[in-house]
Amino acid sequence: MNEWCFLQASCLLLITGALLSLCISALSKKAGILISGITGIFASLFATGSGLLTLIHQSTFTLSIPGLQIQGLAPILTVDPLAAFFILLIGLAGLPISLYSIGYLKAEYLQQSVGMMGALYHLFILSMLGVVMASDALSFLIFWECMALLSFCLVIFDTQSLVSQRAGFTYLVMTHTGTAFLLVMYLILAHHSGQVTFASFMAQSSHLTPTLKSILFGCAIVGFGAKAGLIPLHIWLPEAHPAAPSHVSALMSGVMLKTAVYGLLRYVFCFLTPFPSWWGVALASIALITALLGITYASVESDLKRLLAYSSIENMGVIFFAIGLALIFVGHQNPFWSSVFLVAALLHSLNHSVFKSLLFMAAGAVLSTAHTRSLENLGGLIHKMPVTAALFLIGALAISALPPLNGFLSEWLIFQGLVLSTHGASESLRVFLPLCAALLGLTGAIVAATFVKAFSGVFLAMPRTHHAEHAKEVSHTMLGGMAIPAMLCLFLGLTPAVTIPFLNQLAASLLGQNPNAANWQIQNYDTLFLNGFAAYTPLLLLFILILGVGLAWLLPRWLGKKTSIRREMTWSCGVTAAPEFEYTPAGFSQPLEVVFSKFHATLNGYHEYIYLPLVNGLLALSRRLSIIQVGKTQVYLAYMLLTLLLCLIWIKR
Repeated sequence: MNEWCFLQASCLLLITGALLSLCISALSKKAGILISGITGIFASLFATGSGLLTLIHQSTFTLSIPGLQIQGLAPILTVDPLAAFFILLIGLAGLPISLYSIGYLKAEYLQQSVGMMGALYHLFILSMLGVVMASDALSFLIFWECMALLSFCLVIFDTQSLVSQRAGFTYLVMTHTGTAFLLVMYLILAHHSGQVTFASFMAQSSHLTPTLKSILFGCAIVGFGAKAGLIPLHIWLPEAHPAAPSHVSALMSGVMLKTAVYGLLRYVFCFLTPFPSWWGVALASIALITALLGITYASVESDLKRLLAYSSIENMGVIFFAIGLALIFVGHQNPFWSSVFLVAALLHSLNHSVFKSLLFMAAGAVLSTAHTRSLENLGGLIHKMPVTAALFLIGALAISALPPLNGFLSEWLIFQGLVLSTHGASESLRVFLPLCAALLGLTGAIVAATFVKAFSGVFLAMPRTHHAEHAKEVSHTMLGGMAIPAMLCLFLGLTPAVTIPFLNQLAASLLGQNPNAANWQIQNYDTLFLNGFAAYTPLLLLFILILGVGLAWLLPRWLGKKTSIRREMTWSCGVTAAPEFEYTPAGFSQPLEVVFSKFHATLNGYHEYIYLPLVNGLLALSRRLSIIQVGKTQVYLAYMLLTLLLCLIWIKR
């Protein structure tokens, strides 16, 4: 089967790339970087092909690993359409990022151990593939932990930086907190099913009590929410993403966060059905608060990579919000709207993977040539880096959900669903859904303002520092790596007929319903009709936009022939214009900061009430337990013996 052959080739290439990165870099760092990038490109190509073919054929295939026997358990890797979709995401993001890394590492990391970075990078991608292929709890947790540890090593790769060390420590604590909840969740399921395979969990789902299911759902929200950055479990994300190398930041934000989406979808729709609609209300509320607070933080951020990190929190909030809405309508036994919102969640996962990878790579390009992430110290780079500026602008327009780019389509589906699904809904939903639509609209407006600030602060006006003034365009491999997701932003936005049918089939398989339950109608390969009411024709919209821009460009020139034009320098009160006269990014966001000042103070205060008591309590407990640390080997052996005896007594019970 081609799908499985492609996936095998991808995994083998990733292992080979890790080994070659270490070996060749010891002889030549530039050659090691090149080989690492090439193997990453081909591994990602094969992963993309495998995921795409599996989605097209709607096939499922498995592989047992008999060499890893644990009490008769042979780990099994399974690829079904849900896993294939996330394999596709990993491949689509890994390909341009691997190409980008060739130029980026040569520009930024030649003085460091690029062989080790290349090895960690390949194994990180491999661990994410393992997470989505695992079909038993043990394999899933092993790959999940490997993914966390490998990304932690990449975050703290600059071991001389105290900022990186602190960010890595915060990330490690939060990710292991989430893993602890996942472990509890799987132990409970294994106790009730008698096995650790996902198939046994599915068979047992209808026999679990509603109370136990709700407890397990809470564990899933904490476990996967910590990885996704849902508030208040988000504190690691704005620290870790900026600290990591930019190509790693692109991979973490574009792909790693989606493993949490995969985990929640797999867990809820496969292991906990049927479930009540209030789960969806709870998840949608948490996610909507996450989206609004995430972009509120981003709007006043002056560090470009931290701004993008907070924006990732907002986008993960949007994805989980759509999943929450799907849960609501599953609970109300409404197959149409549950399918629409689930398709929107999957589509936004794909879209975010594309445009956020692009934006982080563009931020890395700016950092590599201007040597700063501060928006206050940039400016004017559109003249120095015109291609990077154009690519960043595409990403900024896509993340702001402006048509005809891809970000618009997924958010359009969510908004249409919120408006249209109120017909025939219960009274409580007729209040809840419009309120959600209003808050999501506010979130979208702040997103647009935030990325106007980001683009103008980096690329427009005059350079505000020496480094910005002497910046230059980055290498062709870096530009090529950014150009691929930029083209995907346009392609995915213009072709809903390509993505919607596959995602509709995937949503139907998760919901256990007929793919025709959602009344999708596609005409002329590009016009999407939703429920026979809302319609979206991106090619027509693109034509209107091109026509409008063309007329705006031609009319002044045509009319200008009949009038005299005099060009003069902008009046600056009789002195030479200087960068100090510019409207800075801080000035641009100052009105938003004033509006949300009390809001920010309240948000910052919750750290004092949530995390500080927890940290202080753990430190106090550690001090009390320190009396057992006597420094004698015999005592520690006695501890081990006592623990073993207690375990044996527990088992005999």
